[in-house]
Amino acid sequence: ETIIEFVREASTVAIDAPLTESKKPFRPAERELMKEFGPMLPLNTPGMKKLSERARGIKGKLKDECEVIETYPRAVEKVLEIEKTKSDFESEHEFDAYLCALTAKKYSEGKYERYGKRPESIILPCRS
Repeated sequence: ETIIEFVREASTVAIDAPLTESKKPFRPAERELMKEFGPMLPLNTPGMKKLSERARGIKGKLKDECEVIETYPRAVEKVLEIEKTKSDFESEHEFDAYLCALTAKKYSEGKYERYGKRPESIILPCRS
């Protein structure tokens, strides 16, 4: 509920988790991303299934208030050529949240690339 209240005013929210269920290790979007950015965690592991379920729950609560998109912070970091230092963020999760916010902003501005097809697509900002 804390997350929902925090992002309720946003027009777009980017989430670092699969927003569609998959019984296979990778969807077409992940396969596209891996060609360009390297390996990713398979979606059919218990941890990723739990993360995806939570993300889908958040999306369900926000669907009437804003657009919810899926992104992948490790690729965003490479696309935007962002170098972080440990002192910039308190944790890796905070850094990932920052990258998700940047992606949502770029998406709202129409400056993004889509990997895969809806509803399973992953959104990245256009290259800088």
